[in-house]
Amino acid sequence: MLLGMLLPFVNADGVARDLHRRTHELLMATALPTWAYVWGRYLAGLLMSLGLSLLMLVALMGMGWLLHLTVTDYPVPEIGNLMVIWIGMIASATVLVSSLSFALGTLLPRLTTLVKIVILVGWFVGVEILSVLFSDASHAANFSLPAWYVNWDPTSEGIALGLINKYMADFSNMASNATSTAQTQHNLLTVENALIDLGGWFAPHLLLAGLSLVLVLLVALAFKRSRHTLR
Repeated sequence: MLLGMLLPFVNADGVARDLHRRTHELLMATALPTWAYVWGRYLAGLLMSLGLSLLMLVALMGMGWLLHLTVTDYPVPEIGNLMVIWIGMIASATVLVSSLSFALGTLLPRLTTLVKIVILVGWFVGVEILSVLFSDASHAANFSLPAWYVNWDPTSEGIALGLINKYMADFSNMASNATSTAQTQHNLLTVENALIDLGGWFAPHLLLAGLSLVLVLLVALAFKRSRHTLR
Protein backbone atom coordinates (compact mmCIF):
# COMPACT_ATOMS: atom_id res chain seq x y z
CA MET A 1 0.00 0.00 0.00
CA LEU A 2 2.77 2.46 0.93
CA LEU A 3 4.55 2.07 -2.40
CA GLY A 4 1.38 2.53 -4.43
CA MET A 5 0.42 5.66 -2.50
CA LEU A 6 3.91 7.15 -2.87
CA LEU A 7 4.30 6.72 -6.64
CA PRO A 8 1.83 9.47 -7.72
CA PHE A 9 3.98 12.04 -5.93
CA VAL A 10 7.06 10.81 -7.81
CA ASN A 11 5.52 10.83 -11.30
CA ALA A 12 2.53 13.19 -11.62
CA ASP A 13 4.66 16.37 -11.82
CA GLY A 14 7.03 15.11 -14.51
CA VAL A 15 5.96 17.65 -17.13
CA ALA A 16 3.76 19.93 -15.02
CA ARG A 17 6.74 20.86 -12.82
CA ASP A 18 8.24 22.87 -15.69
CA LEU A 19 5.03 24.84 -16.01
CA HIS A 20 4.92 25.55 -12.28
CA ARG A 21 8.56 26.66 -12.29
CA ARG A 22 7.99 28.86 -15.38
CA THR A 23 10.70 27.04 -17.33
CA HIS A 24 8.27 25.56 -19.84
CA GLU A 25 8.74 28.24 -22.52
CA LEU A 26 12.54 27.96 -22.31
CA LEU A 27 12.47 24.21 -22.80
CA MET A 28 9.90 24.36 -25.59
CA ALA A 29 11.99 26.95 -27.45
CA THR A 30 14.91 24.54 -27.78
CA ALA A 31 15.44 22.02 -30.58
CA LEU A 32 14.59 19.18 -28.21
CA PRO A 33 11.99 16.92 -29.91
CA THR A 34 8.63 16.84 -28.15
CA TRP A 35 8.66 13.05 -27.83
CA ALA A 36 12.12 13.13 -26.26
CA TYR A 37 11.03 15.76 -23.75
CA VAL A 38 7.89 13.88 -22.66
CA TRP A 39 9.48 10.43 -22.60
CA GLY A 40 12.56 11.76 -20.86
CA ARG A 41 10.45 13.15 -18.03
CA TYR A 42 8.46 9.93 -17.86
CA LEU A 43 11.46 7.60 -17.84
CA ALA A 44 13.15 9.63 -15.11
CA GLY A 45 10.13 9.18 -12.83
CA LEU A 46 9.72 5.53 -13.81
CA LEU A 47 13.35 4.74 -12.99
CA MET A 48 12.97 6.31 -9.55
CA SER A 49 9.77 4.32 -9.01
CA LEU A 50 11.39 1.05 -10.06
CA GLY A 51 14.26 1.89 -7.74
CA LEU A 52 11.78 2.05 -4.86
CA SER A 53 10.28 -1.29 -5.88
CA LEU A 54 13.77 -2.82 -6.07
CA LEU A 55 14.41 -1.51 -2.58
CA MET A 56 11.33 -3.42 -1.45
CA LEU A 57 12.64 -6.57 -3.15
CA VAL A 58 16.01 -6.22 -1.41
CA ALA A 59 14.24 -5.71 1.93
CA LEU A 60 12.17 -8.87 1.44
CA MET A 61 15.23 -10.92 0.50
CA GLY A 62 17.26 -9.47 3.35
CA MET A 63 14.56 -10.23 5.90
CA GLY A 64 14.25 -13.77 4.56
CA TRP A 65 17.97 -14.42 4.90
CA LEU A 66 18.07 -12.80 8.34
CA LEU A 67 15.28 -15.08 9.56
CA HIS A 68 17.02 -18.08 7.99
CA LEU A 69 20.23 -17.29 9.88
CA THR A 70 18.60 -16.50 13.22
CA VAL A 71 15.50 -18.74 13.43
CA THR A 72 15.82 -22.50 13.72
CA ASP A 73 14.53 -24.41 10.67
CA TYR A 74 13.48 -21.22 8.86
CA PRO A 75 13.86 -21.99 5.13
CA VAL A 76 16.25 -20.33 2.71
CA PRO A 77 14.37 -17.74 0.62
CA GLU A 78 13.27 -19.09 -2.76
CA ILE A 79 14.84 -16.41 -4.96
CA GLY A 80 13.23 -17.63 -8.19
CA ASN A 81 9.73 -17.71 -6.74
CA LEU A 82 10.23 -14.32 -5.11
CA MET A 83 11.37 -12.77 -8.41
CA VAL A 84 8.36 -14.13 -10.30
CA ILE A 85 5.95 -12.77 -7.68
CA TRP A 86 7.80 -9.43 -7.58
CA ILE A 87 7.48 -9.02 -11.35
CA GLY A 88 3.81 -9.99 -11.39
CA MET A 89 2.71 -8.03 -8.33
CA ILE A 90 5.10 -5.22 -7.46
CA ALA A 91 6.90 -4.32 -10.70
CA SER A 92 3.74 -4.41 -12.81
CA ALA A 93 1.86 -2.27 -10.27
CA THR A 94 4.78 0.17 -10.17
CA VAL A 95 4.67 0.64 -13.94
CA LEU A 96 0.87 0.96 -13.90
CA VAL A 97 0.63 3.58 -11.16
CA SER A 98 3.66 5.52 -12.41
CA SER A 99 2.37 5.64 -15.98
CA LEU A 100 -1.18 6.57 -14.98
CA SER A 101 0.06 9.32 -12.66
CA PHE A 102 2.38 10.76 -15.30
CA ALA A 103 -0.19 10.62 -18.11
CA LEU A 104 -2.93 12.32 -16.10
CA GLY A 105 -0.50 14.85 -14.67
CA THR A 106 0.68 15.74 -18.18
CA LEU A 107 -2.86 16.05 -19.55
CA LEU A 108 -4.01 18.08 -16.52
CA PRO A 109 -0.91 20.01 -15.41
CA ARG A 110 -2.98 22.53 -13.43
CA LEU A 111 -4.69 19.75 -11.50
CA THR A 112 -1.77 17.53 -10.51
CA THR A 113 -2.67 17.75 -6.83
CA LEU A 114 -6.14 16.42 -7.61
CA VAL A 115 -4.62 13.67 -9.77
CA LYS A 116 -2.40 12.57 -6.88
CA ILE A 117 -5.30 12.56 -4.42
CA VAL A 118 -7.60 10.57 -6.72
CA ILE A 119 -4.98 7.87 -7.42
CA LEU A 120 -3.90 7.78 -3.77
CA VAL A 121 -7.48 7.37 -2.53
CA GLY A 122 -8.24 4.79 -5.22
CA TRP A 123 -5.21 2.71 -4.22
CA PHE A 124 -6.09 2.98 -0.54
CA VAL A 125 -9.64 1.80 -1.23
CA GLY A 126 -8.38 -1.11 -3.30
CA VAL A 127 -5.90 -2.27 -0.67
CA GLU A 128 -7.62 -1.50 2.62
CA ILE A 129 -11.37 -0.96 2.21
CA LEU A 130 -12.14 -3.78 -0.24
CA SER A 131 -9.86 -6.17 1.65
CA VAL A 132 -11.76 -5.50 4.88
CA LEU A 133 -15.10 -6.06 3.16
CA PHE A 134 -13.97 -9.32 1.60
CA SER A 135 -11.97 -10.59 4.59
CA ASP A 136 -15.08 -10.62 6.77
CA ALA A 137 -16.65 -13.12 4.39
CA SER A 138 -13.45 -15.05 3.62
CA HIS A 139 -13.81 -17.25 6.71
CA ALA A 140 -16.90 -18.93 5.31
CA ALA A 141 -16.29 -22.44 4.03
CA ASN A 142 -17.87 -21.73 0.65
CA PHE A 143 -16.27 -18.30 0.22
CA SER A 144 -14.93 -17.58 -3.25
CA LEU A 145 -13.82 -14.27 -4.72
CA PRO A 146 -14.92 -13.39 -8.25
CA ALA A 147 -12.26 -14.52 -10.72
CA TRP A 148 -12.23 -11.14 -12.48
CA TYR A 149 -11.42 -9.40 -9.19
CA VAL A 150 -8.57 -11.77 -8.33
CA ASN A 151 -7.07 -11.63 -11.82
CA TRP A 152 -7.41 -7.93 -12.59
CA ASP A 153 -7.01 -6.24 -9.20
CA PRO A 154 -3.81 -4.16 -9.70
CA THR A 155 -3.17 -3.96 -5.96
CA SER A 156 -2.93 -7.80 -5.78
CA GLU A 157 -4.98 -7.75 -2.58
CA GLY A 158 -7.54 -9.97 -4.29
CA ILE A 159 -4.84 -12.58 -4.96
CA ALA A 160 -3.88 -12.69 -1.29
CA LEU A 161 -7.48 -13.04 -0.15
CA GLY A 162 -8.25 -15.59 -2.82
CA LEU A 163 -5.39 -17.83 -1.69
CA ILE A 164 -6.10 -17.72 2.05
CA ASN A 165 -8.48 -20.67 2.09
CA LYS A 166 -6.25 -22.74 -0.18
CA TYR A 167 -3.18 -22.32 2.01
CA MET A 168 -5.12 -22.83 5.23
CA ALA A 169 -6.59 -26.05 3.83
CA ASP A 170 -3.12 -27.29 2.80
CA PHE A 171 -1.71 -26.46 6.23
CA SER A 172 -4.57 -28.26 7.99
CA ASN A 173 -4.29 -31.39 5.83
CA MET A 174 -0.55 -31.68 6.24
CA ALA A 175 -0.68 -31.05 9.99
CA SER A 176 -3.38 -33.68 10.51
CA ASN A 177 -1.47 -36.31 8.49
CA ALA A 178 1.86 -35.73 10.22
CA THR A 179 3.06 -38.31 12.73
CA SER A 180 5.58 -36.13 14.55
CA THR A 181 6.42 -32.52 15.27
CA ALA A 182 9.41 -32.67 12.93
CA GLN A 183 7.27 -33.96 10.09
CA THR A 184 4.68 -31.25 10.75
CA GLN A 185 7.39 -28.60 10.55
CA HIS A 186 8.71 -30.11 7.33
CA ASN A 187 5.24 -30.18 5.79
CA LEU A 188 4.60 -26.56 6.73
CA LEU A 189 7.88 -25.46 5.13
CA THR A 190 6.93 -27.38 1.98
CA VAL A 191 3.70 -25.40 1.70
CA GLU A 192 5.44 -22.10 2.49
CA ASN A 193 8.06 -22.63 -0.23
CA ALA A 194 5.53 -23.58 -2.91
CA LEU A 195 5.04 -21.00 -5.66
CA ILE A 196 1.57 -19.51 -5.51
CA ASP A 197 -0.80 -20.37 -8.33
CA LEU A 198 -0.08 -17.90 -11.12
CA GLY A 199 -3.23 -19.10 -12.85
CA GLY A 200 -5.02 -16.29 -14.60
CA TRP A 201 -3.64 -13.23 -12.79
CA PHE A 202 -0.01 -12.99 -13.97
CA ALA A 203 -0.79 -12.13 -17.60
CA PRO A 204 -3.57 -9.62 -16.75
CA HIS A 205 -1.23 -7.76 -14.39
CA LEU A 206 1.41 -7.46 -17.11
CA LEU A 207 -1.28 -6.46 -19.61
CA LEU A 208 -2.43 -3.61 -17.35
CA ALA A 209 1.16 -2.40 -17.11
CA GLY A 210 1.49 -2.61 -20.90
CA LEU A 211 -1.73 -0.64 -21.45
CA SER A 212 -0.44 2.08 -19.13
CA LEU A 213 2.65 2.40 -21.34
CA VAL A 214 0.38 2.78 -24.36
CA LEU A 215 -1.43 5.58 -22.50
CA VAL A 216 1.88 7.39 -22.00
CA LEU A 217 2.61 6.96 -25.71
CA LEU A 218 -0.74 8.52 -26.63
CA VAL A 219 -0.12 11.43 -24.25
CA ALA A 220 3.32 12.01 -25.81
CA LEU A 221 1.77 12.07 -29.29
CA ALA A 222 -0.98 14.46 -28.19
CA PHE A 223 1.32 16.79 -26.26
CA LYS A 224 1.52 20.34 -27.63
CA ARG A 225 4.53 22.58 -27.16
CA SER A 226 2.61 25.85 -26.89
CA ARG A 227 1.91 26.96 -23.33
CA HIS A 228 -1.72 27.95 -23.89
CA THR A 229 -2.68 24.32 -24.51
CA LEU A 230 -1.59 23.49 -20.96
CA ARG A 231 -3.98 25.91 -19.31
